[in-house]
Parts: sequence; C-alpha cells; structure tokens
Amino acid sequence: MREPKIISAIEPQPPKGIKYMLGDETWLPNEQRSPSRLHCEEWGNLGPMELDPEIKPNKVGFRVRTTDFLAPEGAIGFTSVDGVYYWTDTDQFGRTAGEREATDA
Repeated sequence: MREPKIISAIEPQPPKGIKYMLGDETWLPNEQRSPSRLHCEEWGNLGPMELDPEIKPNKVGFRVRTTDFLAPEGAIGFTSVDGVYYWTDTDQFGRTAGEREATDA
C-alpha cells in the first residue's frame, strides 16, 4: 500500500457526516458503471440522540440529507488533511485504479 497522491481539494467542501465513495463498479463492464462520486450522509437523529434539528424527514421518513460530489478524472478516493477534504488516486484500501481492476476482475 502506498501513500495516496492528492489530486485536488474537493470543492465545495463536503458537509459533516458519514462519507464514502460510490460508483465505478469495477466488476461491471465500463459502459455499465455509474460515475465515481463521494457520497455524504447527514443525519438529523440517531435513535433518541438529536444531531441536527434542521434535517427533516425524507420521502421514506428518515431524517437524513444526502449529497453527492462527482469525482474528477483519476480520483477514486478521498482523504482529509488538517480538516480539508481532498480527492486521491487510491481507494479506501490503498489500491490504485489499476490495482482495483486487477483485483476485481
């Protein structure tokens, strides 16, 4: 596993909450893959614990707000450095795009 290469800052910066990458499904043919993106979840409550009263219930009744940030060319992951989020060229397992393709093939 190598150090990720920072590609650029994520603009605008993602909101606080849960963050993970979606898309670029390596097990599918290229033409069937969805765009690579950072997905963020902001929850209004977790059980009885109030987190953000401004977040209202969505269509199915959960108090969660989601935001997607499309990844630029070459970005397959993200990292935080001193509280600023950046796109990187490695995924959450430290693999490059080529290593992911070889592993998931």
